[in-house]
Amino acid sequence: MACLITKGKLLGCKDQRGGIKNLYFANYADYGYTIAAQVLTDLGDLAEVFKYEVKATTNALTETGTSSEDNGTFLNAQSLAVTLPKLGADLQAQIQLICAGRPQVFVEDYNGNIMLIGATNGTMSNCTKVSGGAGADLSGYTLTIAAEESNLSPFLNSAMKTALYALVSEDVVS
Repeated sequence: MACLITKGKLLGCKDQRGGIKNLYFANYADYGYTIAAQVLTDLGDLAEVFKYEVKATTNALTETGTSSEDNGTFLNAQSLAVTLPKLGADLQAQIQLICAGRPQVFVEDYNGNIMLIGATNGTMSNCTKVSGGAGADLSGYTLTIAAEESNLSPFLNSAMKTALYALVSEDVVS
């Protein structure tokens, strides 16, 4: 494998916005995704995803690549912090399933990007239930979703975004 840099980068305009708009959870399976040049170009056998709308400024996706010269390895640690307001039995049941399973998570940001974390190995999640102390405190759940993958999360091309939207389940909790 050649690991030679092939392009530079210009500074560009200040036209980006931070934050996550939506999450799409897929139950873990080997769907046969096709990923080429950091782009997911085929959803394979994926048949259903569950959309979670998020708005809080505490929602963030962070990926950290770590290489080891001694071992000759490279690993990407993917971490997603999510806040889901409103305590309730229906939402709590779904959070329990997210934490007990290894779902793959499609992350849609405010710049129109959709990235897939846990593409190969799925994710691991920790959850916290918070009732808040003061009137304006969170009454809801926080999730920390993590994955370890060989590559950074791939972006979906426009055709795969359209295909993903068509797979959104109609079953929702409020």
